[in-house]
Amino acid sequence: MSWVKDFREFANDTSAHGVKYIFEGPYKLVKLLFLVTWLGFSIYACHVIITSIITFIQKPTSTKFEVLQDMGEIYANRPMQIEFPTITVCSMNKVKKSYIEAEENKAVKAYFEIADQYNTTLMAQLAERMEDPEDDVYSIRDMHYEDLMKNGGPNIDRMLKCVQRSMPCEMLPAFINNKDRVKIMEPTATGKCWRINPDGKLMGKMGDYGSLKLMFWADIQDYSTRSADTENQGFVVAFHDNSTFGSTMSSGFLMSPGTYYKADLRRKQEIRREDKIESCDPSLIQNTYGAYNEGSCALECKDKAVHEACGCVQVLPPLNNGKYKACTLEEWAKCGFRVYMEWYANFTDTERVGKVCPCNTACKEVRYEAQISSSSVSPVYAEGILPAVGHIISDPKYGYSKPDFGIFYNTTEDILKNVMVLEVLFTSMRTSEIREIINYDMSNLLGDIGGVLGLFLGASLFTILEVLQFVVFSIAKYCFGVGKPKHSPLESEKGAL
Repeated sequence: MSWVKDFREFANDTSAHGVKYIFEGPYKLVKLLFLVTWLGFSIYACHVIITSIITFIQKPTSTKFEVLQDMGEIYANRPMQIEFPTITVCSMNKVKKSYIEAEENKAVKAYFEIADQYNTTLMAQLAERMEDPEDDVYSIRDMHYEDLMKNGGPNIDRMLKCVQRSMPCEMLPAFINNKDRVKIMEPTATGKCWRINPDGKLMGKMGDYGSLKLMFWADIQDYSTRSADTENQGFVVAFHDNSTFGSTMSSGFLMSPGTYYKADLRRKQEIRREDKIESCDPSLIQNTYGAYNEGSCALECKDKAVHEACGCVQVLPPLNNGKYKACTLEEWAKCGFRVYMEWYANFTDTERVGKVCPCNTACKEVRYEAQISSSSVSPVYAEGILPAVGHIISDPKYGYSKPDFGIFYNTTEDILKNVMVLEVLFTSMRTSEIREIINYDMSNLLGDIGGVLGLFLGASLFTILEVLQFVVFSIAKYCFGVGKPKHSPLESEKGAL
Protein backbone atom coordinates (compact mmCIF):
# COMPACT_ATOMS: atom_id res chain seq x y z
CA MET A 1 0.00 0.00 0.00
CA SER A 2 2.94 2.32 0.52
CA TRP A 3 3.65 2.24 -3.22
CA VAL A 4 -0.01 3.10 -3.99
CA LYS A 5 0.28 6.02 -1.60
CA ASP A 6 3.43 7.18 -3.38
CA PHE A 7 1.73 6.82 -6.78
CA ARG A 8 -1.29 8.85 -5.50
CA GLU A 9 1.09 11.63 -4.48
CA PHE A 10 2.85 11.44 -7.83
CA ALA A 11 -0.50 11.60 -9.66
CA ASN A 12 -1.45 14.78 -7.78
CA ASP A 13 1.91 16.47 -8.51
CA THR A 14 2.63 15.37 -12.11
CA SER A 15 2.07 17.71 -15.05
CA ALA A 16 0.04 14.99 -16.85
CA HIS A 17 -3.47 16.33 -16.24
CA GLY A 18 -5.53 13.17 -16.42
CA VAL A 19 -3.73 10.91 -13.92
CA LYS A 20 -4.91 12.62 -10.73
CA TYR A 21 -8.59 12.01 -11.57
CA ILE A 22 -8.00 8.28 -11.11
CA PHE A 23 -7.77 8.97 -7.37
CA GLU A 24 -9.76 12.19 -6.92
CA GLY A 25 -13.06 11.43 -8.68
CA PRO A 26 -16.27 11.90 -6.61
CA TYR A 27 -17.49 8.37 -7.29
CA LYS A 28 -15.76 5.04 -7.74
CA LEU A 29 -17.45 4.61 -11.12
CA VAL A 30 -15.97 7.92 -12.29
CA LYS A 31 -12.55 6.87 -10.99
CA LEU A 32 -12.85 3.56 -12.85
CA LEU A 33 -13.90 5.38 -16.00
CA PHE A 34 -10.85 7.67 -15.80
CA LEU A 35 -8.60 4.65 -15.13
CA VAL A 36 -9.89 2.73 -18.17
CA THR A 37 -9.70 5.85 -20.36
CA TRP A 38 -6.19 6.66 -19.17
CA LEU A 39 -4.97 3.10 -19.78
CA GLY A 40 -6.54 3.06 -23.25
CA PHE A 41 -4.97 6.36 -24.22
CA SER A 42 -1.63 5.24 -22.78
CA ILE A 43 -1.68 2.01 -24.83
CA TYR A 44 -2.57 3.91 -28.00
CA ALA A 45 0.12 6.52 -27.34
CA CYS A 46 2.71 3.75 -26.89
CA HIS A 47 1.58 2.20 -30.19
CA VAL A 48 1.96 5.53 -32.02
CA ILE A 49 5.36 6.22 -30.44
CA ILE A 50 6.73 2.76 -31.30
CA THR A 51 5.42 3.06 -34.87
CA SER A 52 7.02 6.50 -35.20
CA ILE A 53 10.36 5.23 -33.93
CA ILE A 54 10.32 2.30 -36.39
CA THR A 55 9.48 4.68 -39.23
CA PHE A 56 12.35 6.95 -38.19
CA ILE A 57 14.81 4.02 -38.15
CA GLN A 58 13.73 2.93 -41.65
CA LYS A 59 14.37 6.46 -43.00
CA PRO A 60 11.66 6.63 -45.70
CA THR A 61 12.76 8.80 -48.62
CA SER A 62 11.41 10.62 -51.64
CA THR A 63 13.12 12.32 -54.56
CA LYS A 64 13.38 16.01 -55.26
CA PHE A 65 13.95 17.23 -58.81
CA GLU A 66 15.83 20.48 -59.37
CA VAL A 67 17.40 22.28 -62.31
CA LEU A 68 20.74 23.73 -61.27
CA GLN A 69 21.40 27.20 -62.60
CA ASP A 70 24.65 27.75 -64.47
CA MET A 71 27.13 29.77 -62.42
CA GLY A 72 27.56 32.21 -65.28
CA GLU A 73 23.98 33.36 -64.74
CA ILE A 74 24.70 34.15 -61.10
CA TYR A 75 28.10 35.77 -61.39
CA ALA A 76 28.43 38.19 -64.30
CA ASN A 77 32.22 37.88 -64.37
CA ARG A 78 32.13 34.10 -64.98
CA PRO A 79 31.70 32.57 -68.45
CA MET A 80 28.60 30.50 -69.11
CA GLN A 81 29.77 26.96 -69.79
CA ILE A 82 29.04 23.32 -69.06
CA GLU A 83 31.37 20.35 -68.57
CA PHE A 84 31.78 18.02 -71.52
CA PRO A 85 31.74 14.33 -70.67
CA THR A 86 34.61 11.97 -71.20
CA ILE A 87 33.81 10.04 -74.39
CA THR A 88 34.92 6.43 -74.60
CA VAL A 89 35.04 4.90 -78.08
CA CYS A 90 35.93 1.23 -78.51
CA SER A 91 36.59 -0.42 -81.86
CA MET A 92 34.72 -3.66 -82.53
CA ASN A 93 37.97 -4.93 -84.08
CA LYS A 94 39.73 -6.24 -80.98
CA VAL A 95 42.75 -7.61 -82.84
CA LYS A 96 43.77 -6.44 -86.32
CA LYS A 97 44.12 -8.78 -89.24
CA SER A 98 47.52 -7.28 -90.10
CA TYR A 99 48.77 -8.11 -86.59
CA ILE A 100 47.38 -11.59 -86.25
CA GLU A 101 48.26 -12.66 -89.81
CA ALA A 102 51.89 -11.54 -89.53
CA GLU A 103 54.33 -14.45 -89.83
CA GLU A 104 55.96 -13.72 -86.48
CA ASN A 105 52.54 -13.85 -84.79
CA LYS A 106 51.45 -17.26 -86.03
CA ALA A 107 51.34 -18.62 -82.48
CA VAL A 108 49.34 -15.59 -81.31
CA LYS A 109 46.79 -16.24 -84.03
CA ALA A 110 46.44 -19.87 -83.01
CA TYR A 111 45.88 -18.82 -79.41
CA PHE A 112 43.53 -15.87 -80.01
CA GLU A 113 41.22 -17.58 -82.48
CA ILE A 114 40.54 -20.27 -79.87
CA ALA A 115 40.44 -18.00 -76.80
CA ASP A 116 38.08 -15.51 -78.44
CA GLN A 117 35.45 -18.21 -79.03
CA TYR A 118 34.89 -18.53 -75.26
CA ASN A 119 34.51 -22.28 -75.59
CA THR A 120 35.43 -24.14 -72.39
CA THR A 121 36.32 -27.42 -74.14
CA LEU A 122 38.55 -25.77 -76.76
CA MET A 123 40.23 -23.66 -74.08
CA ALA A 124 41.05 -26.76 -72.00
CA GLN A 125 42.66 -28.32 -75.08
CA LEU A 126 44.62 -25.11 -75.67
CA ALA A 127 45.89 -25.21 -72.07
CA GLU A 128 47.26 -28.72 -72.69
CA ARG A 129 48.97 -27.56 -75.89
CA MET A 130 50.78 -24.83 -73.95
CA GLU A 131 52.61 -27.52 -72.01
CA ASP A 132 54.04 -29.10 -75.18
CA PRO A 133 57.39 -27.55 -76.18
CA GLU A 134 56.82 -28.78 -79.72
CA ASP A 135 53.61 -26.77 -80.13
CA ASP A 136 53.73 -23.20 -81.50
CA VAL A 137 51.65 -21.76 -78.65
CA TYR A 138 54.25 -22.97 -76.12
CA SER A 139 56.54 -20.12 -77.22
CA ILE A 140 54.04 -17.42 -76.13
CA ARG A 141 52.98 -18.93 -72.81
CA ASP A 142 54.64 -16.07 -70.85
CA MET A 143 53.11 -13.31 -72.98
CA HIS A 144 50.48 -11.29 -71.12
CA TYR A 145 46.92 -11.25 -72.38
CA GLU A 146 46.99 -7.49 -71.88
CA ASP A 147 49.87 -7.17 -74.36
CA LEU A 148 47.82 -9.08 -76.93
CA MET A 149 45.12 -6.38 -76.66
CA LYS A 150 47.65 -3.52 -76.70
CA ASN A 151 49.64 -4.76 -79.68
CA GLY A 152 46.75 -6.12 -81.69
CA GLY A 153 44.22 -3.34 -81.22
CA PRO A 154 43.66 -0.22 -83.37
CA ASN A 155 46.23 2.56 -83.51
CA ILE A 156 45.51 5.78 -81.66
CA ASP A 157 45.86 7.76 -84.94
CA ARG A 158 42.70 6.09 -86.30
CA MET A 159 40.92 8.91 -84.53
CA LEU A 160 41.26 11.35 -87.42
CA LYS A 161 39.81 14.56 -86.11
CA CYS A 162 38.76 16.41 -82.97
CA VAL A 163 37.35 19.89 -83.55
CA GLN A 164 35.40 22.43 -81.50
CA ARG A 165 34.39 25.87 -82.79
CA SER A 166 36.33 25.11 -86.03
CA MET A 167 39.48 24.78 -83.92
CA PRO A 168 41.54 21.57 -83.49
CA CYS A 169 41.21 20.26 -79.95
CA GLU A 170 44.96 20.60 -79.40
CA MET A 171 44.54 24.38 -79.70
CA LEU A 172 41.64 24.68 -77.22
CA PRO A 173 42.34 26.28 -73.80
CA ALA A 174 41.58 22.98 -72.04
CA PHE A 175 44.48 21.24 -73.82
CA ILE A 176 46.84 24.02 -74.90
CA ASN A 177 49.37 23.17 -72.18
CA ASN A 178 48.87 19.42 -72.35
CA LYS A 179 48.10 18.35 -75.91
CA ASP A 180 48.63 14.67 -75.09
CA ARG A 181 45.49 14.75 -72.94
CA VAL A 182 43.09 15.36 -75.82
CA LYS A 183 42.83 11.58 -76.12
CA ILE A 184 44.46 8.50 -74.68
CA MET A 185 43.97 4.79 -75.31
CA GLU A 186 43.33 2.19 -72.62
CA PRO A 187 43.33 -1.60 -73.06
CA THR A 188 40.28 -3.49 -71.82
CA ALA A 189 39.14 -7.10 -71.98
CA THR A 190 37.04 -6.14 -75.01
CA GLY A 191 39.87 -4.36 -76.85
CA LYS A 192 41.56 -0.97 -76.96
CA CYS A 193 39.44 2.13 -76.47
CA TRP A 194 39.92 5.83 -77.07
CA ARG A 195 39.23 8.01 -74.07
CA ILE A 196 38.56 11.56 -75.34
CA ASN A 197 38.73 14.42 -72.82
CA PRO A 198 40.06 12.01 -70.17
CA ASP A 199 40.49 14.68 -67.49
CA GLY A 200 37.08 16.27 -68.01
CA LYS A 201 38.53 19.74 -68.64
CA LEU A 202 36.76 20.46 -71.92
CA MET A 203 33.88 22.93 -71.60
CA GLY A 204 30.95 23.47 -73.94
CA LYS A 205 28.01 25.70 -74.79
CA MET A 206 24.43 24.92 -75.67
CA GLY A 207 23.65 23.81 -79.22
CA ASP A 208 25.88 23.94 -82.27
CA TYR A 209 27.84 26.89 -80.82
CA GLY A 210 29.87 24.60 -78.59
CA SER A 211 29.58 21.22 -80.29
CA LEU A 212 32.51 18.82 -80.44
CA LYS A 213 33.09 16.95 -83.69
CA LEU A 214 35.05 13.68 -83.79
CA MET A 215 36.01 11.50 -86.76
CA PHE A 216 37.22 7.89 -86.67
CA TRP A 217 38.59 5.44 -89.25
CA ALA A 218 37.21 1.90 -88.84
CA ASP A 219 39.83 -0.02 -90.90
CA ILE A 220 37.18 -2.45 -92.14
CA GLN A 221 39.63 -4.35 -94.35
CA ASP A 222 41.92 -4.86 -91.35
CA TYR A 223 39.27 -6.72 -89.33
CA SER A 224 40.50 -10.11 -88.16
CA THR A 225 38.37 -13.16 -88.85
CA ARG A 226 37.05 -13.31 -85.30
CA SER A 227 35.96 -9.64 -85.43
CA ALA A 228 34.64 -9.69 -88.99
CA ASP A 229 32.20 -12.56 -88.46
CA THR A 230 30.22 -10.76 -85.75
CA GLU A 231 26.85 -9.09 -86.38
CA ASN A 232 28.15 -5.56 -85.79
CA GLN A 233 31.16 -3.69 -87.08
CA GLY A 234 32.24 -0.23 -86.12
CA PHE A 235 32.40 1.29 -82.65
CA VAL A 236 30.78 1.30 -79.23
CA VAL A 237 30.50 4.82 -77.75
CA ALA A 238 29.70 5.88 -74.17
CA PHE A 239 29.36 9.33 -72.59
CA HIS A 240 30.28 9.46 -68.91
CA ASP A 241 31.92 11.42 -66.15
CA ASN A 242 35.72 11.47 -66.30
CA SER A 243 35.97 9.77 -62.90
CA THR A 244 34.48 6.52 -64.23
CA PHE A 245 36.01 3.84 -66.47
CA GLY A 246 34.91 0.79 -68.41
CA SER A 247 31.54 2.22 -69.40
CA THR A 248 31.44 0.55 -72.82
CA MET A 249 31.82 -2.89 -71.27
CA SER A 250 28.31 -2.69 -69.77
CA SER A 251 26.60 -0.06 -71.92
CA GLY A 252 27.09 2.24 -74.89
CA PHE A 253 25.79 3.13 -78.34
CA LEU A 254 26.66 1.08 -81.41
CA MET A 255 27.90 3.32 -84.22
CA SER A 256 28.64 2.14 -87.74
CA PRO A 257 31.19 3.38 -90.30
CA GLY A 258 29.79 5.49 -93.13
CA THR A 259 27.43 7.27 -90.75
CA TYR A 260 27.21 10.78 -89.28
CA TYR A 261 25.89 10.73 -85.71
CA LYS A 262 24.59 13.62 -83.67
CA ALA A 263 24.40 13.17 -79.89
CA ASP A 264 22.25 15.67 -77.98
CA LEU A 265 23.32 15.49 -74.33
CA ARG A 266 21.75 16.52 -71.06
CA ARG A 267 23.77 16.47 -67.86
CA LYS A 268 22.03 14.79 -64.97
CA GLN A 269 23.18 14.35 -61.39
CA GLU A 270 21.70 11.86 -58.93
CA ILE A 271 22.38 12.15 -55.21
CA ARG A 272 21.09 9.52 -52.81
CA ARG A 273 21.11 9.29 -49.03
CA GLU A 274 24.48 8.18 -47.73
CA ASP A 275 22.96 6.78 -44.53
CA LYS A 276 20.73 4.39 -46.51
CA ILE A 277 23.12 2.97 -49.11
CA GLU A 278 26.06 0.76 -48.18
CA SER A 279 27.96 1.77 -51.31
CA CYS A 280 28.47 5.21 -49.75
CA ASP A 281 30.96 3.66 -47.37
CA PRO A 282 34.13 5.79 -47.84
CA SER A 283 36.12 2.64 -48.61
CA LEU A 284 33.88 2.00 -51.64
CA ILE A 285 33.72 5.51 -53.09
CA GLN A 286 36.41 4.54 -55.61
CA ASN A 287 37.67 1.17 -56.79
CA THR A 288 40.10 0.15 -59.52
CA TYR A 289 37.55 1.24 -62.14
CA GLY A 290 37.14 4.77 -60.83
CA ALA A 291 34.14 6.30 -59.08
CA TYR A 292 31.79 3.72 -57.63
CA ASN A 293 28.73 2.71 -59.64
CA GLU A 294 27.01 -0.58 -60.37
CA GLY A 295 29.04 -1.14 -63.54
CA SER A 296 32.42 -0.54 -61.92
CA CYS A 297 31.39 -2.72 -58.99
CA ALA A 298 30.59 -5.63 -61.32
CA LEU A 299 33.95 -5.28 -63.10
CA GLU A 300 35.77 -5.13 -59.77
CA CYS A 301 33.84 -8.19 -58.60
CA LYS A 302 34.88 -10.11 -61.73
CA ASP A 303 38.55 -9.22 -61.29
CA LYS A 304 38.45 -10.12 -57.60
CA ALA A 305 36.97 -13.54 -58.31
CA VAL A 306 39.58 -14.37 -60.97
CA HIS A 307 42.46 -12.97 -58.91
CA GLU A 308 41.50 -14.90 -55.77
CA ALA A 309 41.39 -18.17 -57.73
CA CYS A 310 44.29 -17.65 -60.14
CA GLY A 311 46.44 -14.83 -58.73
CA CYS A 312 46.00 -12.64 -61.82
CA VAL A 313 43.41 -10.84 -63.97
CA GLN A 314 42.86 -10.84 -67.73
CA VAL A 315 43.63 -7.12 -68.22
CA LEU A 316 44.79 -4.76 -65.49
CA PRO A 317 42.11 -2.22 -64.49
CA PRO A 318 42.85 1.47 -65.17
CA LEU A 319 43.48 2.39 -61.51
CA ASN A 320 45.22 -0.82 -60.51
CA ASN A 321 47.97 0.77 -58.36
CA GLY A 322 49.65 -2.60 -57.85
CA LYS A 323 46.52 -4.37 -56.58
CA TYR A 324 46.35 -7.04 -59.31
CA LYS A 325 48.81 -8.87 -61.57
CA ALA A 326 48.13 -9.40 -65.28
CA CYS A 327 47.62 -12.98 -66.46
CA THR A 328 49.99 -14.57 -68.89
CA LEU A 329 48.41 -16.42 -71.81
CA GLU A 330 49.17 -19.70 -70.05
CA GLU A 331 47.60 -18.55 -66.74
CA TRP A 332 44.52 -17.37 -68.54
CA ALA A 333 44.15 -20.62 -70.50
CA LYS A 334 44.68 -22.88 -67.49
CA CYS A 335 42.82 -20.98 -64.78
CA GLY A 336 41.55 -17.48 -65.53
CA PHE A 337 39.24 -18.42 -68.39
CA ARG A 338 37.55 -21.21 -66.44
CA VAL A 339 36.97 -19.03 -63.36
CA TYR A 340 35.69 -16.17 -65.49
CA MET A 341 33.19 -18.42 -67.28
CA GLU A 342 31.94 -19.74 -63.93
CA TRP A 343 31.60 -16.19 -62.59
CA TYR A 344 29.84 -15.05 -65.77
CA ALA A 345 27.37 -17.95 -65.63
CA ASN A 346 26.49 -17.14 -62.01
CA PHE A 347 26.37 -13.36 -62.52
CA THR A 348 24.02 -13.58 -65.52
CA ASP A 349 21.78 -16.28 -64.02
CA THR A 350 18.43 -14.54 -63.53
CA GLU A 351 17.06 -17.53 -61.59
CA ARG A 352 19.86 -17.53 -59.04
CA VAL A 353 18.87 -16.73 -55.46
CA GLY A 354 21.18 -14.19 -53.84
CA LYS A 355 23.70 -11.83 -55.33
CA VAL A 356 26.98 -12.93 -56.87
CA CYS A 357 28.26 -9.38 -56.46
CA PRO A 358 26.89 -7.11 -53.70
CA CYS A 359 26.60 -4.07 -55.99
CA ASN A 360 24.34 -1.37 -54.64
CA THR A 361 23.21 1.83 -56.27
CA ALA A 362 25.85 4.57 -56.01
CA CYS A 363 25.17 7.42 -53.61
CA LYS A 364 26.23 9.99 -56.20
CA GLU A 365 26.34 9.70 -59.99
CA VAL A 366 26.78 12.09 -62.87
CA ARG A 367 25.07 10.88 -66.02
CA TYR A 368 24.98 12.22 -69.56
CA GLU A 369 21.70 11.27 -71.20
CA ALA A 370 21.99 11.19 -74.97
CA GLN A 371 19.52 11.34 -77.80
CA ILE A 372 21.18 9.95 -80.93
CA SER A 373 20.22 10.79 -84.49
CA SER A 374 22.09 9.68 -87.61
CA SER A 375 22.39 9.97 -91.37
CA SER A 376 24.76 8.61 -93.97
CA VAL A 377 28.05 10.36 -94.62
CA SER A 378 27.61 12.43 -97.75
CA PRO A 379 29.20 10.89 -100.89
CA VAL A 380 29.93 14.43 -102.07
CA TYR A 381 31.88 15.03 -98.84
CA ALA A 382 33.86 11.83 -99.37
CA GLU A 383 34.67 12.85 -102.96
CA GLY A 384 35.72 16.28 -101.76
CA ILE A 385 38.26 15.02 -99.23
CA LEU A 386 39.66 12.20 -101.40
CA PRO A 387 42.24 14.46 -103.15
CA ALA A 388 43.55 15.56 -99.74
CA VAL A 389 43.63 12.16 -98.04
CA GLY A 390 43.90 9.77 -101.01
CA HIS A 391 47.70 9.63 -100.94
CA ILE A 392 47.66 8.99 -97.19
CA ILE A 393 45.22 6.09 -97.18
CA SER A 394 46.76 4.49 -100.26
CA ASP A 395 50.47 4.80 -99.40
CA PRO A 396 51.62 1.86 -97.19
CA LYS A 397 54.08 4.07 -95.31
CA TYR A 398 51.16 5.74 -93.50
CA GLY A 399 49.87 2.40 -92.22
CA TYR A 400 46.38 2.38 -93.72
CA SER A 401 46.93 0.31 -96.85
CA LYS A 402 48.92 -2.90 -96.22
CA PRO A 403 49.56 -4.74 -99.51
CA ASP A 404 51.16 -7.69 -97.69
CA PHE A 405 47.75 -8.46 -96.16
CA GLY A 406 45.58 -7.51 -99.11
CA ILE A 407 44.46 -4.20 -97.58
CA PHE A 408 44.05 -1.34 -100.06
CA TYR A 409 42.30 2.00 -99.55
CA ASN A 410 42.21 4.38 -102.50
CA THR A 411 38.62 5.22 -103.49
CA THR A 412 35.67 7.33 -102.39
CA GLU A 413 33.87 4.11 -101.54
CA ASP A 414 36.66 3.20 -99.11
CA ILE A 415 36.15 6.51 -97.30
CA LEU A 416 32.38 5.97 -97.10
CA LYS A 417 32.88 2.47 -95.67
CA ASN A 418 35.38 3.50 -93.01
CA VAL A 419 34.69 7.05 -91.79
CA MET A 420 32.42 7.54 -88.78
CA VAL A 421 31.65 11.11 -87.64
CA LEU A 422 30.29 11.94 -84.18
CA GLU A 423 29.02 15.40 -83.27
CA VAL A 424 28.42 15.93 -79.55
CA LEU A 425 26.48 18.91 -78.19
CA PHE A 426 24.31 19.98 -75.26
CA THR A 427 20.60 20.69 -75.47
CA SER A 428 20.73 22.81 -72.29
CA MET A 429 23.31 24.67 -70.23
CA ARG A 430 21.78 23.44 -67.01
CA THR A 431 22.24 20.30 -64.98
CA SER A 432 19.16 18.49 -63.71
CA GLU A 433 19.56 17.06 -60.23
CA ILE A 434 17.56 14.33 -58.57
CA ARG A 435 18.23 14.35 -54.84
CA GLU A 436 16.96 11.77 -52.38
CA ILE A 437 15.61 13.34 -49.20
CA ILE A 438 14.44 11.85 -45.90
CA ASN A 439 10.67 12.18 -45.47
CA TYR A 440 10.67 11.41 -41.75
CA ASP A 441 13.49 12.90 -39.73
CA MET A 442 14.11 13.68 -36.05
CA SER A 443 11.88 16.76 -36.06
CA ASN A 444 8.98 14.66 -37.41
CA LEU A 445 9.60 12.01 -34.76
CA LEU A 446 9.64 14.49 -31.88
CA GLY A 447 6.58 16.27 -33.28
CA ASP A 448 4.56 13.02 -33.44
CA ILE A 449 5.63 11.90 -29.98
CA GLY A 450 4.88 15.30 -28.49
CA GLY A 451 1.52 15.50 -30.27
CA VAL A 452 0.25 12.12 -29.08
CA LEU A 453 1.44 12.70 -25.50
CA GLY A 454 -0.13 16.14 -25.34
CA LEU A 455 -3.43 15.24 -27.01
CA PHE A 456 -4.18 11.96 -25.25
CA LEU A 457 -2.31 12.22 -21.94
CA GLY A 458 -1.81 15.94 -21.43
CA ALA A 459 1.89 15.21 -21.01
CA SER A 460 5.11 16.86 -22.15
CA LEU A 461 8.83 16.21 -22.13
CA PHE A 462 8.98 17.20 -18.48
CA THR A 463 6.28 14.62 -17.72
CA ILE A 464 8.52 11.91 -19.16
CA LEU A 465 11.32 13.08 -16.88
CA GLU A 466 8.92 13.03 -13.90
CA VAL A 467 7.82 9.46 -14.70
CA LEU A 468 11.43 8.31 -15.07
CA GLN A 469 12.32 9.94 -11.78
CA PHE A 470 9.33 8.27 -10.02
CA VAL A 471 10.20 4.84 -11.44
CA VAL A 472 13.88 5.11 -10.50
CA PHE A 473 13.11 6.30 -6.94
CA SER A 474 10.47 3.60 -6.49
CA ILE A 475 12.87 0.84 -7.58
CA ALA A 476 15.57 2.22 -5.32
CA LYS A 477 13.17 2.50 -2.38
CA TYR A 478 11.27 -0.79 -2.59
CA CYS A 479 13.89 -3.05 -4.16
CA PHE A 480 17.07 -1.82 -2.51
CA GLY A 481 15.72 -0.07 0.59
CA VAL A 482 17.19 3.29 -0.32
CA GLY A 483 15.46 6.09 1.65
CA LYS A 484 13.50 3.76 4.05
CA PRO A 485 13.86 4.31 7.83
CA LYS A 486 16.00 1.59 9.47
CA HIS A 487 13.49 1.03 12.34
CA SER A 488 9.76 1.46 12.60
CA PRO A 489 8.38 4.24 14.89
CA LEU A 490 7.08 1.62 17.37
CA GLU A 491 10.51 0.04 17.71
CA SER A 492 11.99 3.47 18.31
CA GLU A 493 9.56 4.13 21.21
CA LYS A 494 10.38 0.74 22.81
CA GLY A 495 14.06 1.52 22.58
CA ALA A 496 13.49 4.79 24.41
CA LEU A 497 11.71 3.07 27.33
